[in-house]
Amino acid sequence: MLVVLLCSRTVYSQPEQQHILDSTPVLHFKSIYYPENLHSGEVAVSVGATITIAPRQVVRDEIRQIPQLTATVRVGLPVGFGIGARFAGNYIANQLMIKPSYSYSFNHLSFAIHTSPSLWIGTADFTGFNTVGMGFSNAVGFSMGLHFDDFMLTLSGEAITNYWHYTSFAEGKVNRRVTEFVGNAVTCSVEQDAFNGARINWGIRFNYTRPDYQLWLAFAETRSRVLTPEFFFGIIL
Repeated sequence: MLVVLLCSRTVYSQPEQQHILDSTPVLHFKSIYYPENLHSGEVAVSVGATITIAPRQVVRDEIRQIPQLTATVRVGLPVGFGIGARFAGNYIANQLMIKPSYSYSFNHLSFAIHTSPSLWIGTADFTGFNTVGMGFSNAVGFSMGLHFDDFMLTLSGEAITNYWHYTSFAEGKVNRRVTEFVGNAVTCSVEQDAFNGARINWGIRFNYTRPDYQLWLAFAETRSRVLTPEFFFGIIL
């Protein structure tokens, strides 16, 4: 997955914290990935695009890679709580996710627990082919982060569960309402200073899951879990 993020940057200093490698004050930046939640009332917004390279053993060259436009909002709440929302879509595959979280920070370390209920819907009404799919899932996770100098490092893990899945094609319909654990995901991200005062974020996500919502149109024949790496890169303005 290649992710390009564009968002506004606001910096506020906390003189009580100092760099690990020197004694200058640490600057904290609004972040989409780092587990420390924003101050109450603060908002971080990002927009960008993603592209997922589907595993060959699932799609068998049947699906063209189409980028998704994304929009992410993160809001700080009192006493360490926060909530985020993310939309990603390209008409064929669309997802809306809400992400409440709670974080605790100690010196240069931050930890967070979070859950991500997600609704997805896909539409493919090509000539002679009219199919709609939708479903609901949730990912429960834990994140830990380290902030030193101008770097913010985050490692997070998630357990993903599907609750229902609906697909219609022509006159046929498939409706599954079975709670099913589909796999795990691990994400490692880095946020750092770049050039001319800009900041960048980059990293990798490993999914070990059954075929997810982005591959619904492939009608995958396998229910086995597949390891799918996603690479991302972002620019925070």
